[in-house]
Amino acid sequence: MRRTEHNCKAGSRSARLGLACAMALLAGGCQAYEARPLDMAGHASAFAKRSADGEEVRRFARLLAASEAAKGTGEFDTSDGITCAEGEVLALVFNADLRLARMRAGVTRATAENAGLWEDPTLGVDLTRIVESTPEPWKVMTSVGITVPISGRLEVEKQRASAEHVAELARVAEREWATRMAVRRAWTEWTLVQTRLDVTREFVQRVDEVLVVVGKMEQAAELSRTEARLFRIERANASAALALLESRAREAELHARQLMGMAPDAPLRLVPRSVGVARSVAAGDGAERARRNPGVVAAELAYAAAERALELQVRKQYPDLHIGPGFGRDEGQDEVMFGLSLPIPVLNANRQGIAEATAQREVARVAAEAVLEQAIASMHAAKSRLAAATERRRVLENELVPLVDAQYADAREVARLGEVNSLVLLESLTRQHDAKVALVEAVRDEAMSAIDVAEIVGPEAKRAEPEERDAKSEVTTEANDLNNQTASRSDAERVRP
Repeated sequence: MRRTEHNCKAGSRSARLGLACAMALLAGGCQAYEARPLDMAGHASAFAKRSADGEEVRRFARLLAASEAAKGTGEFDTSDGITCAEGEVLALVFNADLRLARMRAGVTRATAENAGLWEDPTLGVDLTRIVESTPEPWKVMTSVGITVPISGRLEVEKQRASAEHVAELARVAEREWATRMAVRRAWTEWTLVQTRLDVTREFVQRVDEVLVVVGKMEQAAELSRTEARLFRIERANASAALALLESRAREAELHARQLMGMAPDAPLRLVPRSVGVARSVAAGDGAERARRNPGVVAAELAYAAAERALELQVRKQYPDLHIGPGFGRDEGQDEVMFGLSLPIPVLNANRQGIAEATAQREVARVAAEAVLEQAIASMHAAKSRLAAATERRRVLENELVPLVDAQYADAREVARLGEVNSLVLLESLTRQHDAKVALVEAVRDEAMSAIDVAEIVGPEAKRAEPEERDAKSEVTTEANDLNNQTASRSDAERVRP
């Protein structure tokens, strides 16, 4: 009886020891949950206080300048106003859509950093008591199960996770380039609305000058009331157009601020963009240039990730080795156990996973081909629009505007000599204004078409220098760090008294 009790106690001690070891392993390897409540009011306050002149923004600007062939961009300095190039930097740091895209890339980064880990060992304790009367009724067995990945799937899993993260980073880079082009479009729109405002103000000023003469001629009965009224109608139309343009200018500025991720009432002064003659694009290189398109690059990397996913599913059909060493007592005798198990890939062999991954690879291939086709077609369409807009701007600038300027000058000279033809003078004045407005619109169309071409071609990156390649690879990481720093700083500001 004493021996039986001794063996029972020994078995209980073994069970308790195994359970204690299991609890210790669980306590050492597990992480604690930490809640982080959402504070929308605090973020609204931090958004209103967001500054365009922080050191983190300057650091990102230096990284961006080092990663691209940016010529003549100069030092990042907002004291003299925000230029379009500086607005692009602010958008890369603060734009809400980009910050969200980078945070999503952080998910694939976390997956890549933790991929390919061995499975946790399993601890098993078996307690058996024989019902019939026997000197040793208790059997205790403790085992540790370990999976040895002899199939090599863990290394392929690392490669697949890394490829998916690289593809996600390429999608972020695509969004970044598209955001920069959106900033350029917004800046161009705002600049040319301001230019059209200046043209309309000049027109109103000239109409006012003519109205002084028209009023005197009407009082002297040298001009009929109906003819004089035409000038006043034109003046009222110009005033209405001026009010509309001022509203459009404000909307364009607010749109630029939104793209930059800055508050609508932030103390910023936007500097108009220099909109000159667009660069000519070489003919016959549409396909080669389209392959540099960020969307095409992202699609190619997505296909590479699909390849790695298929390779992983193929590796999963090969079995991994499961070993289970153990220790226990049976009929009063200590025992050591060593178990082996190996699945036989006959009935399943991961056929479903392989078939799905093969189909996904075909989807990625067709998607990459479709993106390339669309980029080539878009390149030719953008080049055609650019050529047409350039020709229209050239005709207006070199032919029509000089003609209407000369016509208005001649009409003014005739009026100065005392031979006033009110209809000719009014027509000359309105034609001059319409021609200048048409020139502004042509410049706008040309600039927008040039931005379309630049968006399809992609950024001009520097080559060869290792430190420059390192800087380019750090841009997205730096932006991620800025997102995290901004969130941490906002949390700190919220708890300050």
